Amino acid sequence: MREKPCFAGTMMGAVPYREMDRVAEIILECFPEAPSLPIMTRNIRWMLEGIPCLVFDRERRIVYFDLSTEREGEILDFYDRIEADDLDYFATTSKAAPFFHQMIERIQGSRTSQLKWVIFHTSGPLLFGDMLKQADGTPSIHNETLRDILIKGLNAKARWLEKKIRAEIPGVEVVADLPETTLVNFTSSAGTGSREEIIEAINLSFENINGLTWVHCCANIDWSLLLDSRVQVVNFDAYQHAEQVALYAKEIQSFIKRGGMLGWGIVPVVSDHLKGETTESLIQRLEEGIERFVQQGIDEKTLAESSWVLPSCETVLLTPEESDRALKITSEISQAMKKKYGFDHP
Repeated sequence: MREKPCFAGTMMGAVPYREMDRVAEIILECFPEAPSLPIMTRNIRWMLEGIPCLVFDRERRIVYFDLSTEREGEILDFYDRIEADDLDYFATTSKAAPFFHQMIERIQGSRTSQLKWVIFHTSGPLLFGDMLKQADGTPSIHNETLRDILIKGLNAKARWLEKKIRAEIPGVEVVADLPETTLVNFTSSAGTGSREEIIEAINLSFENINGLTWVHCCANIDWSLLLDSRVQVVNFDAYQHAEQVALYAKEIQSFIKRGGMLGWGIVPVVSDHLKGETTESLIQRLEEGIERFVQQGIDEKTLAESSWVLPSCETVLLTPEESDRALKITSEISQAMKKKYGFDHP
């Protein structure tokens, strides 16, 4: 059985900071138990290393897939690398994502007895395949070949990151978050993709990952898709959607019973919402959300033990000062909830 978070605080990846000293300081100060590797760019090139058949159109500032026959060699090479389990081929290099490598060094250099988890965030295949288009402009996830490439390629990249963190920071539990923030596009009445296909894609994206598997989705979706998958942490926007998620109490009960955990994204990352909230008001909001779950028959102690605390999404659209406040409030909520439930004692 994996160690329970008991309201451990953490965060999503993308941040508004541009100086590593500042981002490392705020993350390690707020989340000594579970620091996250920050994403300090809006450029997605770091997620594309190892993925074949891409065209980088600098004039139009877009990236898309080209499956023309002259690129078949790239696909064959890709599958050879997958077959050989050549994870280094899918490495996130220090040139493309220096922030990952630098943060790993910072965590390693300032390691304390509080450190239990290190979290990284990349992308789930449904999100990435919805975002990356084919040459004709249609989402690549709807092409069978590209769907398989994305699932296998993103899985290999996540496995490389897990291997890197374990080698550099031995003894920690690695947490792999492959967010699926566009799942609503697949689950709405106009969506495409069967329930079975969606769950299979999510499960395959975590194949052979030994760490804690995590999916963040900040939209309101059919939550049974994640609760019925093999994902171990379901992270939702509890600031806006706790009431809707509580409707899946039966599935949540089964999920927690088999070791599943919930990430409560309780601190808003919309500037106007954040301005109107305090640590105390958000603790009350979180407690009300927990009470909704308990009223649906979920055991409160087990739920509390299985809960993480974090902002509702990435803080990248906030100013650095607003992000500081959101992360500090998250840390304060984590500490207050630990104290309330008696988790603050060894």
